Amino acid sequence: MVPKKPNILIAEDDERYREELSQSLRAEGYEVVPARDGSEALKVINEQAVDLGLIDLNMPGVSGMDVLQGSIITDPDLPIVIITGYGTIDVAVEAIRLGAYDFIEKPVNLDRLLLTAKRAIEKRKLQQQMKWMAEDILERYKMVGTSEAMQNLYHLIDRVASADCSVLIRGETGVGKELVSMAIHFRSERANGPFVRLNCAAIPDTLVESELFGHKKGAFTGAVEDKIGKFQQADGGTIFLDEIGDLSEQAQAKLLRVLETKEFEPLGDTRTMKVDVRVIAATNKELTRAMEERTFRSDLYYRLSTVEVTVPPLRERKGDIPELAVHFLQKYCEKNNRYIEGFYPQALQTLMQHDWPGNVRQLESIIERLVLFSSGRKITANEVNMVLGLSTLGPDQKELSFKEARETFERNFITQALKAHNWNVVETARALNIDRTNLYKKMHRLGVQKVHDGG
Repeated sequence: MVPKKPNILIAEDDERYREELSQSLRAEGYEVVPARDGSEALKVINEQAVDLGLIDLNMPGVSGMDVLQGSIITDPDLPIVIITGYGTIDVAVEAIRLGAYDFIEKPVNLDRLLLTAKRAIEKRKLQQQMKWMAEDILERYKMVGTSEAMQNLYHLIDRVASADCSVLIRGETGVGKELVSMAIHFRSERANGPFVRLNCAAIPDTLVESELFGHKKGAFTGAVEDKIGKFQQADGGTIFLDEIGDLSEQAQAKLLRVLETKEFEPLGDTRTMKVDVRVIAATNKELTRAMEERTFRSDLYYRLSTVEVTVPPLRERKGDIPELAVHFLQKYCEKNNRYIEGFYPQALQTLMQHDWPGNVRQLESIIERLVLFSSGRKITANEVNMVLGLSTLGPDQKELSFKEARETFERNFITQALKAHNWNVVETARALNIDRTNLYKKMHRLGVQKVHDGG
């Protein structure tokens, strides 16, 4: 497949000059869309896809500055290079301030023009890729729910995203604090920068500082090479520190310094590194109690909690459960190449009656198991109860392997179905939409035998 040639708009009222520029750009492999004046240029921008605009500043009627302002409204990511004549440099500088990519003086140096065009088009392409990646990430990891609690949360995220300040996200385990942090990042002006995660609880105390700030080779036993820390990786973007309440006292002191000065030294290094990073932290702990117990610094807490966002537990937004269940069903059907049409109403009702101590993460896990275990075109209430029963082990019960869990589910499911049809194998097989011989084989393999209910 031949790659599409970049499309360059040239707006110039001098026909001879416009044609000279057009020929030069075509000779370099670009497609050119000529415009005789500013009004034609705006029409092109409104109606066609272009990758770059070369706009003469002084045109009769609609000026180059008018075209720039119009393009910002129509296509904010379109790079505009202003072509200026003698004595208009001040205006060209103002154009840069308003959003132009660059300006070039007449007579135009062709090499300078081609280099500027190449860089501007590459930047636009990168911005589009980053935007598509962000949209893809938001789609794959999107937050689901239309309840009042979630609407309030979405509104708060939008407000917080535009303010480049530290954020503390609070909420129980499994509510989706990381999703909230990603939503804030990808709706902020840092969306084109990196998004770096670190679970503070998952890193041993002895390695947390190295993970956060990096180290020099030989800084400690096992440091066999230089390591770039998370803060340096996140430069220009956002760092998400999950389980911030588990951070060691020494790491807390260094983190406070980064928040105050944007500076740190990697372990074993005398150089001071400077970074531009937005910090979003999350915790399921009560940090005010940790401050009273002197296990968490109050000055760090106040630095982190410029804005606090609380994510509601699932039990407080049960109206979102059907939407979440369908979302996870589609996700895991696609992942496992299964087709399940949906849920019977009683199945959704059963899901909504559950307390969900593990919140959205637990619900997702249950739906994944249902996709793997269910055999019908829709998920039944009986299947939901079976899987929920398997997921709540008592204190004396060992964690089941996947194979053991599946066999337990099938054994209980087939037994209940047989009981419902008075142990008539033919009727049960028909109800389960499986072959009678196959049902007999499953009963034998799973040790399903007729149970007499007394008498």
